[in-house]
Amino acid sequence: MEMMTRVAKKTRAPSTARGLATRERLLAAAQEIFAEGSYHEASVSAICRRAGVALGTFYQYFADKEAIFSELVARASMTLQMELTGALRSGGDLRTQLDRILTTFFMFIRHNRASYQIFREVEFVNKRMHHRFYDGLLALLREFLTEQRRRGQVRALNPEVAAVTLIGVAYFLTLRWLILSPGDVPESVRHTAVEFLMHGVDSGRPLVSPPQRPVAAPPEEVATTQAPTRGELSRRKLLQAAKIYFSRKGFYATSIAEITRRAGVSLGTFYLYFSSKTEILDELVRDLNTQLRRNARTAIAGLTDRREIEREGFRAFFDFIRRNREAYRIVREAEFVSPSVARWYFERLARGYIRGLQEGMRRGEIRPLDAETLAYSLMGIGHFLGLRWVVWSQQSSLPKHVFNQAMDLILHGLKGTTH
Repeated sequence: MEMMTRVAKKTRAPSTARGLATRERLLAAAQEIFAEGSYHEASVSAICRRAGVALGTFYQYFADKEAIFSELVARASMTLQMELTGALRSGGDLRTQLDRILTTFFMFIRHNRASYQIFREVEFVNKRMHHRFYDGLLALLREFLTEQRRRGQVRALNPEVAAVTLIGVAYFLTLRWLILSPGDVPESVRHTAVEFLMHGVDSGRPLVSPPQRPVAAPPEEVATTQAPTRGELSRRKLLQAAKIYFSRKGFYATSIAEITRRAGVSLGTFYLYFSSKTEILDELVRDLNTQLRRNARTAIAGLTDRREIEREGFRAFFDFIRRNREAYRIVREAEFVSPSVARWYFERLARGYIRGLQEGMRRGEIRPLDAETLAYSLMGIGHFLGLRWVVWSQQSSLPKHVFNQAMDLILHGLKGTTH
């Protein structure tokens, strides 16, 4: 700690053109290194080698790896907010402005993939920095939505809920078309997203109340019919221990030895079931996916109208997150540690969602919109509402008024339904 303090005191802002150029070279090298792998896998030495400078030179300008990472995140955050601010100053009606917000967001990420990769990992490095980034975006969008409401362009919706919804849509469309499958966001996807944000999914067809449904036990309370074998019990203990450590400390800071100690098994036993730490992470992601889908099926059993299915499906999702807060960190960290299983996780959820939405459109309950775009938009809304009000705030559950406002927005949009 004392050495770090001495190092921190020696850092300085460059006073010459040469010093400024060296500092910028270090930042450029760090951006490349972080984007190529992970923050945890990167090292100051690797950054210096890439920049072609001595290790001592690095510490003249940055206290440590987190300091240079923090500056890169701050720059990315400032650039995105400046670009969005500039786009919104151009004026236009609500549809034009929403289209411009999404276009700016997608273009920023397409042209700054390295910066965005760095930002996506920030929540595992410095939570305060992560919150500041989103606080800045939320403040910008709240101001925009409040002004639109004043002008009569947006209905009387909570601007915070609406802002979180907008970020959720933008982020998950980015996830689908720019991260999971690197390419570009099709123009048709952007247009569908704007139409959804404007007018929601409700077709206007009268909602027929379903018959009284039997109350199902929560998934975790459903009893198993067969006692687990000794081997199955050991495997479950390892998975539970890994879940606890990954959610508290993160994947990289957790060792296999810690997992086995908590599970009460030997190191050799671990390798009977998993070949590596990555493999047990993959298994946790697959298990969370199964639990989430089972939870949703239980919640919507007996419902036939897609609009009611959406409402109860969202309610079940937030309840699942409340009971499984660690799911957020585990799945998000898998995006960096094991991209293939993260891709599988989201695509597996989306496939069933797409089928359900298409069926709702066929029955005339949901407006005819591109189902894949709609599925990822709705997944994004659920993700960010849960993040904002359950994970970050540590509330016991999503506030009722937030849930109701979100469902109103999903069904009828910012502007209101067109029927």
